[in-house]
Amino acid sequence: MAEPLIAGKYMLIRHIGGGGMGQIWETEDLRLQRRIALKLMSAEHVESPESCARFEREAKAIAQLRNQHVVHIYDYGIDHGLDEERPYIAMELLEGEDLQRRLDRVRRLPLPAVASIVTQAARGLAAAHAAGIVHRDLKPGNVFLARSEADEVVKLLDFGVVTMLSGTDDLRLTGGGGLIGTPTYMSPEQMRGAVVDHRSDLWSLGVLAYCALTGELPFSGQTLGGLVVGICTEPFPPPSSLVPGLSPELDRFFERALAKDPTQRFRSAREMAAALSALAAGNERRPAKILIADDEPDVSALIKQCFRRQIREGVYNFVFAGDGESALAELRNHPDTDVVLTDINMPRMDGLTLLPHIGDVTPHARAVVVSAYGDMQNIRTAMNRGAFDFLVKPIDFKDLELTIEKTLKQVRELRDNSRSSRENELLRTFASPLAVERLRSPDGFGACEVTEGTVAFLDLAGFHDAARDKRSEETVRMLNANLDVIALELSMRGGIIDRFLGDCVVAVFRGPSHVASALDACLVVRAQLETLARRAGETSAFVPGISIGVATGELIIAEVGSRSCRRLDCTVLGEVVSVAAQLQAAAERNQILVSGDVHARAAGFECAPRGQRPFVGARGPVQVVEVVSRTAGAQGPVGSAQGEVVTLEIRSSRTSSPG
Repeated sequence: MAEPLIAGKYMLIRHIGGGGMGQIWETEDLRLQRRIALKLMSAEHVESPESCARFEREAKAIAQLRNQHVVHIYDYGIDHGLDEERPYIAMELLEGEDLQRRLDRVRRLPLPAVASIVTQAARGLAAAHAAGIVHRDLKPGNVFLARSEADEVVKLLDFGVVTMLSGTDDLRLTGGGGLIGTPTYMSPEQMRGAVVDHRSDLWSLGVLAYCALTGELPFSGQTLGGLVVGICTEPFPPPSSLVPGLSPELDRFFERALAKDPTQRFRSAREMAAALSALAAGNERRPAKILIADDEPDVSALIKQCFRRQIREGVYNFVFAGDGESALAELRNHPDTDVVLTDINMPRMDGLTLLPHIGDVTPHARAVVVSAYGDMQNIRTAMNRGAFDFLVKPIDFKDLELTIEKTLKQVRELRDNSRSSRENELLRTFASPLAVERLRSPDGFGACEVTEGTVAFLDLAGFHDAARDKRSEETVRMLNANLDVIALELSMRGGIIDRFLGDCVVAVFRGPSHVASALDACLVVRAQLETLARRAGETSAFVPGISIGVATGELIIAEVGSRSCRRLDCTVLGEVVSVAAQLQAAAERNQILVSGDVHARAAGFECAPRGQRPFVGARGPVQVVEVVSRTAGAQGPVGSAQGEVVTLEIRSSRTSSPG
């Protein structure tokens, strides 16, 4: 039991929960005479300087975020008790329950309710990300549904494992190679111990939404190793296969939200929430939902009388609010609203103040101002704040109907444009990235492209031995698990995957610093596979060894194949490709061999000469050099990237010997 009086001013009343490193108490603030929540560091963490630093950083992180969807911090300090010093955080006391408790009770929620929760949580995340803060432990237990006078307000809790992406913070406070966070909600990059940014939180928000909608986790495993493989490499069950009535469009939303490659996810929390809110509108055959915000007492009866046919035939569904604040509450209750018709002069919140808030709740809804105050100043203000149109009272109901139809057409177009094309995404999955790039270029297909670049061959050392006694399905699963990690890391560092050759990946790097980018990517891939194999244990699907060859110089990019059979492949050709392949074949497990040309341009890397070798297709003997690691203090994504929270072991685990 903690001492009842903390820091001489906080009287503990009752224990109400626990956070990442501390216990939460309902507390009386004796000086200000108010009830608050006090997070008191657990006794087992007090002796750890790292834990104390993390606890203090949580307080500072939340204090930066003055957002209604992030729990508010009042005070931070250290209680000098009788036996020990214990840090504490004083924060607002919330009434309600966290999302995990609600899901434990009801199992799953309807789509509009999930969209509303995601939208509000996204606002809190957007504020954190704008401040350079990544939460890193977003899960239902850290999403609190706080009761307010009008509605529930989502509050984000427990920033105990945040990553600060800017400033001079010690970025190793939440690292060291261990798993920090809740594994079932971790992104692939967080699970691999790689650099995380705001897109890792978007993944966690996607898992949260999936769980709330279906009552199931998208990835699960009986062991941590199985969970690692699932999150990093395997597909998840489409939500529509778990809950009848969920649309294929929702499946495509989660394909993007839970993309293994962070660059394929939504760009921001707000964009993600907007896409889900659009889907919450359901199919287009439902009645168009129109919210009327007007304080005139007879407006409801008047609208129902004038549009009685459309209401009877299920064309329109009207919702009414007497002012701007009530309108926002109704929008939260009806996130599938299509059109908002709002007056200007209303109590509590006027229509012009309401306008910029509409998009935060229902991003695809469009607003039309209907007011007797139709002067140019009001019209300009309304349009600048997001109004789609402006009508002047007294209302011409024929004109109003035409305006509603015009606005609904715009809303439908916006929703159509927000849905991704499944066919195009599927075709891009199988098409060569080089082919897609050339298709988008002004010159298109046909002519050969000659360019400078670097080619890397990466082969899974010992894969065939590891897969020899496995069933074919297990072999493919194991292969794809490894290839997915390799391809993702290469792509994130500027590489283009040219082809997969069995258990080998061929990648091309171009542009500024293509040599350094290729070497950095290869070092990270090696470290990633070693980390995953170690974390997943003896039964891991990951191969803890890879042999790599890298060469640089002039490349030819061209379409190769049979035009008569309409079967072409866009690929890279030339001596550089041949040399890189032969360097890889000569490399031992966990060895990175490069040509002399690569070594000459490999500033910032620790290298060791391995003699000369005659290679087929080369113009003469090739100088062979082994890249061991990044030079200490050198700038690069391995071991020095801004925002990194773990230390990757990038030296080869193989004992090098002169070649």
